Amino acid sequence: MSARLTTPVLPLTWGRNNLPVPYATAWSEETASVGNALTTQPSGIGLAYRDETPADRDRHGVLWARMTEAPGEGRPDFSSLHANRQRRSMFEMLCQVCGGPASRTPRGVLFLLPRPAGGEASHDWAEGALSTKPPLCEPCADLATRHCPHLADPLFVRSRKPRIWGVFGGIFTPTANGLLPSPSSDYLPYGHPAASWFLASQLVIELTRCRVVG
Repeated sequence: MSARLTTPVLPLTWGRNNLPVPYATAWSEETASVGNALTTQPSGIGLAYRDETPADRDRHGVLWARMTEAPGEGRPDFSSLHANRQRRSMFEMLCQVCGGPASRTPRGVLFLLPRPAGGEASHDWAEGALSTKPPLCEPCADLATRHCPHLADPLFVRSRKPRIWGVFGGIFTPTANGLLPSPSSDYLPYGHPAASWFLASQLVIELTRCRVVG
Protein backbone atom coordinates (compact mmCIF):
# COMPACT_ATOMS: atom_id res chain seq x y z
CA MET A 1 0.00 0.00 0.00
CA SER A 2 1.42 3.38 -0.94
CA ALA A 3 0.51 6.98 -0.19
CA ARG A 4 -1.98 8.55 -2.57
CA LEU A 5 -0.88 11.50 -4.66
CA THR A 6 -3.92 13.67 -5.26
CA THR A 7 -4.73 17.21 -6.27
CA PRO A 8 -5.64 19.14 -3.10
CA VAL A 9 -9.33 20.02 -2.70
CA LEU A 10 -10.13 23.31 -1.01
CA PRO A 11 -12.82 23.21 1.70
CA LEU A 12 -15.68 25.70 1.77
CA THR A 13 -15.01 28.87 3.78
CA TRP A 14 -17.28 31.09 5.84
CA GLY A 15 -17.28 34.56 7.36
CA ARG A 16 -15.08 37.60 6.99
CA ASN A 17 -12.03 35.59 8.01
CA ASN A 18 -12.74 32.85 5.45
CA LEU A 19 -12.80 30.20 8.14
CA PRO A 20 -12.48 26.73 6.56
CA VAL A 21 -15.66 24.67 6.98
CA PRO A 22 -15.28 20.88 6.96
CA TYR A 23 -17.03 18.98 4.17
CA ALA A 24 -18.88 16.85 6.74
CA THR A 25 -20.15 19.83 8.77
CA ALA A 26 -23.87 20.62 8.72
CA TRP A 27 -25.10 24.09 7.68
CA SER A 28 -28.05 25.99 9.17
CA GLU A 29 -30.08 25.72 5.96
CA GLU A 30 -29.72 21.93 5.99
CA THR A 31 -32.58 20.60 8.05
CA ALA A 32 -33.67 17.20 9.30
CA SER A 33 -36.83 16.20 7.46
CA VAL A 34 -38.13 13.41 9.67
CA GLY A 35 -41.03 15.05 11.48
CA ASN A 36 -44.31 13.20 11.02
CA ALA A 37 -42.84 11.00 8.27
CA LEU A 38 -41.98 8.26 10.77
CA THR A 39 -44.38 5.44 11.46
CA THR A 40 -44.35 1.79 12.51
CA GLN A 41 -43.67 -0.96 10.00
CA PRO A 42 -46.74 -2.95 8.83
CA SER A 43 -45.49 -5.90 10.89
CA GLY A 44 -45.70 -3.70 13.98
CA ILE A 45 -42.01 -4.25 14.69
CA GLY A 46 -39.65 -1.42 13.87
CA LEU A 47 -39.54 2.06 12.38
CA ALA A 48 -40.44 3.03 8.84
CA TYR A 49 -41.08 6.15 6.76
CA ARG A 50 -44.58 6.62 5.43
CA ASP A 51 -43.08 7.18 1.98
CA GLU A 52 -39.98 5.04 2.47
CA THR A 53 -37.59 4.27 -0.38
CA PRO A 54 -34.69 1.76 -0.50
CA ALA A 55 -32.26 4.68 -0.04
CA ASP A 56 -33.62 5.31 3.47
CA ARG A 57 -31.97 2.16 4.85
CA ASP A 58 -28.38 0.98 4.82
CA ARG A 59 -27.25 -2.50 3.84
CA HIS A 60 -27.84 -3.68 7.42
CA GLY A 61 -31.49 -2.62 7.28
CA VAL A 62 -31.10 0.30 9.71
CA LEU A 63 -33.26 3.36 9.01
CA TRP A 64 -31.42 6.68 8.53
CA ALA A 65 -32.48 10.23 9.37
CA ARG A 66 -33.28 12.33 6.34
CA MET A 67 -31.46 15.63 5.93
CA THR A 68 -31.63 18.19 3.14
CA GLU A 69 -28.48 19.04 1.16
CA ALA A 70 -27.43 22.70 1.06
CA PRO A 71 -23.69 22.98 1.83
CA GLY A 72 -22.57 26.60 1.96
CA GLU A 73 -26.08 27.90 2.71
CA GLY A 74 -26.55 29.83 5.96
CA ARG A 75 -24.11 29.37 8.82
CA PRO A 76 -21.96 26.30 9.54
CA ASP A 77 -22.76 24.34 12.69
CA PHE A 78 -19.31 23.14 13.66
CA SER A 79 -20.72 20.93 16.40
CA SER A 80 -22.90 18.89 14.00
CA LEU A 81 -22.14 16.52 11.15
CA HIS A 82 -24.35 16.16 8.08
CA ALA A 83 -25.75 12.62 8.08
CA ASN A 84 -25.19 11.88 4.38
CA ARG A 85 -21.75 13.47 4.04
CA GLN A 86 -20.49 11.92 7.27
CA ARG A 87 -21.67 8.51 6.16
CA ARG A 88 -20.12 8.87 2.70
CA SER A 89 -16.82 10.05 4.21
CA MET A 90 -16.69 6.96 6.41
CA PHE A 91 -17.55 4.47 3.68
CA GLU A 92 -15.18 5.95 1.11
CA MET A 93 -12.47 7.07 3.58
CA LEU A 94 -12.75 10.71 2.49
CA CYS A 95 -11.21 13.64 4.33
CA GLN A 96 -13.82 15.16 6.63
CA VAL A 97 -12.54 18.68 5.85
CA CYS A 98 -12.05 18.87 2.07
CA GLY A 99 -13.97 15.79 0.91
CA GLY A 100 -10.98 14.44 -1.03
CA PRO A 101 -9.21 11.12 -0.33
CA ALA A 102 -7.95 10.78 3.23
CA SER A 103 -4.25 10.23 3.88
CA ARG A 104 -3.38 6.52 3.55
CA THR A 105 0.12 5.14 4.01
CA PRO A 106 1.51 1.69 4.90
CA ARG A 107 0.90 2.70 8.53
CA GLY A 108 -2.81 3.22 7.91
CA VAL A 109 -5.49 5.88 7.43
CA LEU A 110 -5.08 9.17 9.32
CA PHE A 111 -7.51 10.15 12.11
CA LEU A 112 -7.51 12.81 14.82
CA LEU A 113 -8.69 11.88 18.31
CA PRO A 114 -8.97 13.91 21.52
CA ARG A 115 -6.05 13.38 23.85
CA PRO A 116 -6.95 11.07 26.77
CA ALA A 117 -7.32 12.37 30.31
CA GLY A 118 -3.89 12.83 31.79
CA GLY A 119 -2.33 13.69 28.45
CA GLU A 120 -0.23 10.56 28.02
CA ALA A 121 -1.02 7.92 25.38
CA SER A 122 0.85 4.74 24.51
CA HIS A 123 1.45 3.91 20.87
CA ASP A 124 -1.50 1.48 20.87
CA TRP A 125 -3.77 3.60 23.08
CA ALA A 126 -6.41 4.05 20.35
CA GLU A 127 -6.75 0.34 19.51
CA GLY A 128 -10.45 -0.52 19.39
CA ALA A 129 -11.61 3.11 19.75
CA LEU A 130 -15.01 3.98 18.29
CA SER A 131 -15.32 7.16 16.25
CA THR A 132 -17.95 9.12 14.33
CA LYS A 133 -15.33 11.52 12.98
CA PRO A 134 -14.15 10.69 9.43
CA PRO A 135 -10.44 10.57 8.56
CA LEU A 136 -8.37 13.43 7.15
CA CYS A 137 -5.72 14.19 4.58
CA GLU A 138 -2.46 15.59 5.96
CA PRO A 139 -2.94 19.24 4.83
CA CYS A 140 -6.43 19.31 6.36
CA ALA A 141 -5.21 17.69 9.58
CA ASP A 142 -3.03 20.77 9.98
CA LEU A 143 -6.01 23.03 9.22
CA ALA A 144 -8.17 21.22 11.75
CA THR A 145 -5.65 21.49 14.58
CA ARG A 146 -5.27 25.23 13.96
CA HIS A 147 -8.93 26.18 13.48
CA CYS A 148 -11.25 23.61 15.11
CA PRO A 149 -12.47 24.83 18.54
CA HIS A 150 -13.40 21.24 19.51
CA LEU A 151 -9.85 19.92 19.10
CA ALA A 152 -7.58 20.77 22.01
CA ASP A 153 -4.12 19.25 21.52
CA PRO A 154 -5.41 16.20 19.59
CA LEU A 155 -3.54 13.01 18.80
CA PHE A 156 -2.72 11.80 15.30
CA VAL A 157 -3.67 8.14 14.88
CA ARG A 158 -3.22 5.84 11.90
CA SER A 159 -5.46 2.79 11.57
CA ARG A 160 -4.48 0.04 9.16
CA LYS A 161 -7.92 -1.52 9.34
CA PRO A 162 -10.74 0.87 10.23
CA ARG A 163 -13.95 -1.18 10.15
CA ILE A 164 -17.64 -0.34 10.11
CA TRP A 165 -18.94 -1.01 13.64
CA GLY A 166 -22.45 0.40 13.87
CA VAL A 167 -24.43 3.64 14.03
CA PHE A 168 -25.04 6.66 16.22
CA GLY A 169 -28.54 8.03 16.74
CA GLY A 170 -31.60 7.36 18.85
CA ILE A 171 -34.10 4.65 19.70
CA PHE A 172 -37.84 5.23 19.29
CA THR A 173 -40.35 3.56 21.57
CA PRO A 174 -43.88 2.82 20.29
CA THR A 175 -46.63 4.19 22.57
CA ALA A 176 -50.40 4.50 22.41
CA ASN A 177 -49.95 8.07 21.13
CA GLY A 178 -47.29 7.33 18.54
CA LEU A 179 -43.50 7.05 18.60
CA LEU A 180 -41.52 8.44 21.52
CA PRO A 181 -37.86 9.30 20.79
CA SER A 182 -35.20 8.59 23.40
CA PRO A 183 -34.06 11.70 25.31
CA SER A 184 -30.41 11.20 24.30
CA SER A 185 -28.37 9.80 21.45
CA ASP A 186 -26.30 6.63 21.73
CA TYR A 187 -24.09 4.15 19.87
CA LEU A 188 -25.59 0.92 18.54
CA PRO A 189 -23.58 -1.97 17.03
CA TYR A 190 -24.90 -3.60 13.88
CA GLY A 191 -26.83 -6.75 14.71
CA HIS A 192 -28.23 -5.38 17.98
CA PRO A 193 -31.82 -6.50 18.77
CA ALA A 194 -32.95 -2.87 19.06
CA ALA A 195 -31.76 -1.96 15.55
CA SER A 196 -35.28 -2.08 14.07
CA TRP A 197 -36.34 0.80 16.38
CA PHE A 198 -33.17 2.85 15.83
CA LEU A 199 -32.91 5.98 13.68
CA ALA A 200 -29.28 6.50 12.62
CA SER A 201 -27.68 9.87 12.02
CA GLN A 202 -23.97 8.94 11.87
CA LEU A 203 -21.88 5.93 10.95
CA VAL A 204 -19.51 4.57 13.62
CA ILE A 205 -16.17 2.95 12.81
CA GLU A 206 -13.81 0.99 15.03
CA LEU A 207 -10.12 1.79 14.74
CA THR A 208 -8.10 -1.42 14.67
CA ARG A 209 -4.45 -2.24 13.99
CA CYS A 210 -3.66 1.35 14.84
CA ARG A 211 -1.02 3.41 16.59
CA VAL A 212 -0.44 6.98 17.70
CA VAL A 213 1.93 8.74 15.29
CA GLY A 214 3.82 12.02 15.23
